[in-house]
Amino acid sequence: MNPYWMNLARRNWQAVAALLVFLMFAAVHAAAFQPVLARYRRDLGQAVERGMPLDVTSSQPAVSPRAAALLDGNSLNTAVAEAQGTSGTLTATLLDEVTRLVAKSGLEVVATEQGLVTQLPSSVQVRAHLRLRGRYTAFVNLLDRLSRSGTLIAVDRFTLRAGTGNGQDIEVWMTQLILKRTQSTR
Repeated sequence: MNPYWMNLARRNWQAVAALLVFLMFAAVHAAAFQPVLARYRRDLGQAVERGMPLDVTSSQPAVSPRAAALLDGNSLNTAVAEAQGTSGTLTATLLDEVTRLVAKSGLEVVATEQGLVTQLPSSVQVRAHLRLRGRYTAFVNLLDRLSRSGTLIAVDRFTLRAGTGNGQDIEVWMTQLILKRTQSTR
């Protein structure tokens, strides 16, 4: 090697080391991270094509008709939701809906109790407690009907006890979620 270049490299060994580290990082980046970035961009493009935008710069897709109907059927204007929650109308509506489904399922309503109504900033939670009598298969049928009813009713807990005859005594605690609309869409 040329003695001039050897002397220059000895005097500036830190710069030469930094240049070698830079070249090493550039090689690792090109070998490891570029393919990962290309795969990420490809997967992001496929997700957008399938209707799942993960890119914040892309526009949001329209809500499906089924989801829009579910949201519309389980939401009220904010003022109406607060007024009906305070007056007990929402609780009466919940008990009426659940009693109708209980009767269709082949169960007998022994007692109903209204629970607390919780006003949240974007929703209202309406609770109810029911005592039912009937067979286990009828109770499973009720749960199936609740899941298909198109309402946001959740069974918080239930207890089954042996009752008279073939029937069972069933206690069910339920909560219905009513969403508050900030703008009227109707």
